[in-house]
Amino acid sequence: MFCDVVERAQRTHSVQASLPGFSLARSSVWRGSKDAVCSDGFLLLVSFETRTLVEEAMPRFLLFVFALNLTPRSISATDFWSTVRVYERLRDGSAEAECRNHASLLVKSIQNATYWAVKMLDSSANFPSGVLEGNVYNLGDFDECLSVDTGHVRGRYCLATLNLLGPASPVSKEQQKSRPVHYAHRALDPYTNAWDQIQNRGERWRFARDAIKLAVCAPKSCTSLDVQRAMLDVYSTITATLNATLRVEVPEKLCQTKQNFEASFLDVLFFAVIGILTGTVSAGTILDYGLKKGDLKVCSMWKQILLCWSARKNFMGLSNMEKESDTDLNFLFGIRLFSILLVIACHKVGFTTAGPVKNPSFQEQVQLAGFYFFFSLEWNNQFSPFLLIFQSFSQLQYMPILHGDLVVDTFFFLAGFLLTVGLLKALRRPISGVKVSVWPLYLFRFLRLTPAYMLTILFYMSVLPKMGSGPLWPVTVVPESEYCRDNWWLNALYLNNYVHVDRSCIEQGWYIPCDMHMFVVCAPLVLLVHRRPRIGKALLATLIIASVLAPFLTIWIRDTDAMLLFFLDFLSGSRVHPYFSAVYVKSHVRGSPYLIGVLIGLIYMSKRQKRLAKANSLPLLLIGFAMAMATTFSAALFYGNEGAAAASPAARALYGALHRPVWAFALGIIVLAISLGRIGFMRKVLSWKPLVPLSKLSYGAFLVHVVILWYSAGSAREATYNNTFIMILKTMGDTAVTFGAALLLYLSVEAPIRDMAKLALSVRIKMQMDVDGGVGGGGGEEKGELAMEEMLNSTSEMASNGGVSSSMASNDSGLGSNDPSSAVVNAKQQRPDARSQTDVVLAL
Repeated sequence: MFCDVVERAQRTHSVQASLPGFSLARSSVWRGSKDAVCSDGFLLLVSFETRTLVEEAMPRFLLFVFALNLTPRSISATDFWSTVRVYERLRDGSAEAECRNHASLLVKSIQNATYWAVKMLDSSANFPSGVLEGNVYNLGDFDECLSVDTGHVRGRYCLATLNLLGPASPVSKEQQKSRPVHYAHRALDPYTNAWDQIQNRGERWRFARDAIKLAVCAPKSCTSLDVQRAMLDVYSTITATLNATLRVEVPEKLCQTKQNFEASFLDVLFFAVIGILTGTVSAGTILDYGLKKGDLKVCSMWKQILLCWSARKNFMGLSNMEKESDTDLNFLFGIRLFSILLVIACHKVGFTTAGPVKNPSFQEQVQLAGFYFFFSLEWNNQFSPFLLIFQSFSQLQYMPILHGDLVVDTFFFLAGFLLTVGLLKALRRPISGVKVSVWPLYLFRFLRLTPAYMLTILFYMSVLPKMGSGPLWPVTVVPESEYCRDNWWLNALYLNNYVHVDRSCIEQGWYIPCDMHMFVVCAPLVLLVHRRPRIGKALLATLIIASVLAPFLTIWIRDTDAMLLFFLDFLSGSRVHPYFSAVYVKSHVRGSPYLIGVLIGLIYMSKRQKRLAKANSLPLLLIGFAMAMATTFSAALFYGNEGAAAASPAARALYGALHRPVWAFALGIIVLAISLGRIGFMRKVLSWKPLVPLSKLSYGAFLVHVVILWYSAGSAREATYNNTFIMILKTMGDTAVTFGAALLLYLSVEAPIRDMAKLALSVRIKMQMDVDGGVGGGGGEEKGELAMEEMLNSTSEMASNGGVSSSMASNDSGLGSNDPSSAVVNAKQQRPDARSQTDVVLAL
């Protein structure tokens, strides 16, 4: 029946039947009789133009069935499978004897249609389709290849890179003159030679089309060099017909077999730590459930320590939705949450774009549609100005992602702002017997940041490389673990943004030392402003000017980009990128937003007793938004091939020095307009109660979200198709998993360590007050505790991810007066589990 249909299709259609990678549009195949073709048991993937023929031929099949019997009587299997030719080269080449024997057995088994051999053949890949659109990945079937194990022959998955170099094919001047004006750019010109589209001409926004990734399932006994030689022999004969040259690379690390991992010392250490944390949290939670109301006052110190680990208490503090006193800064909850969500979205786009994608042309169009491209096009009557404007500016909607690195400056700004507000409120409380020093603040901040940070690093060192697999796993996820094993100590010392940046542990971990360094500088600066206002403010102004000059000089001298550009050279190797390593991660270059946050904090503290008129609040808010939007969309000036390179070093240095402080000033204007003005709608939206618990998890989300992204990128089995809607769906899924993991990290590490540090420092304060004779009156202990709480909260911008404390944010809570009794009463009335009311907004 099948052969009858094939014969009818031959008479009525131009049949093309193919197995992956080879077309059967060869007349020699179909010259024989139908019996000669069908007697060998061929069931082919036939592409019919008539649906009726397909249904008649294979009513229970799709359009794919494997060859049942491949014999030389009619046609060789190598006419269908270029991979078989690779196996034949392995059999006949210069490989070791074991490899040649296994390759010979593999070829014979394929001819006999032996299941394991056909599985190896089936899991291999051939040239992908859509290369001109940037689809250069054909990853085959990774799991099918590794599942082959006959006892003698085991499957080994190798991912090869075929680098093509085509002939020079310039477009003639006559063709250039005949082009429509809107094809002035080569990437949009349908009349250019195909090789001109494939070859890499040095355009940074272009994704490589001349490096094809192909998978081959070879015997385990064959080395990567054996596979490389065999593929070069086979595919060079194919590319020679295209007048192209070929170079094949098969890295040893990309040749993988099925592995059974053994537990290492680091694995045992990680799970031992997890076991201890689980037991401690369980014990604290059980104790918390067993306590009655009022028992906390008479608990021993050991019970108070154990209660710090209560998951019930910490979760209630995280999710407490009771109405707090009206505050001016609660809206910072929303700003911080939306900022961390944008960080996750930007990283997701970057990780996905750098991986196997079927349509990187989508990303190219986004990057190409910049201002420079708009102004570089010629204007004449052949092209509609309105269509040109739409073509050039329609992609500007993606600039918040392409210039999403500005969100990090939001966290720097918030950290400096809240440090200033918290410390000044604590310092203005006249309490004797409590000495204000930066050293306890440094210690407390270190304890708040480090434990969760180190646990994440331990996960990178132990579990991360063993939690998955994939064609690209050895070159994406495994190096991250190796970097942490080599350089974890730099993270512990907060030096990883200066030393061994090219092999730094945790790619996004550069932010944490930057934030710590700025805190170390700015905490005593705020104390100096409080005690010696003129000297302190002069020093602050000097540091702001220096923080603007530092990136200007660095960019000019090193001749780097003006900003972080999401081109492939950065996405495929961020740590070694010149701008990233020399400018982006350095504390002295990134200090301007933090210092501007300190400045805005001083302005807020001096004006917080006064309210802006409603007529002035909205214009101030609009000015801030206009500045922020202008800074965001100005990134389009540097996208596109010409836009990135056309600017002079001085122009790039000027933009690189100014765009971050301008963004920080814009945020400062917005914060002042909302906190001091009468913009109730914005305040309500950004301080919406469901945002509060998620905002408190932002530090944990910052630490763990890249783990999710690495797993997704490293475990990819095939190239994916991307567009805006698909990226939104993917980002939402990764975000949900990220915040789930962040919740576990918060309950088991962040909140318990924070409470233990506060408990230890409160004991120190009490001992100091006892030695000094108290505060001088009734309620001195409570006053000392509140002062300590104020100072400690000022150290928490990054680590605790808690809320805005009512003691920090309320104008009428008594903190600014000489008599803090009202605040003491409010604090005493709070439930022990309502700790979200005494946490500070933490800027990542």
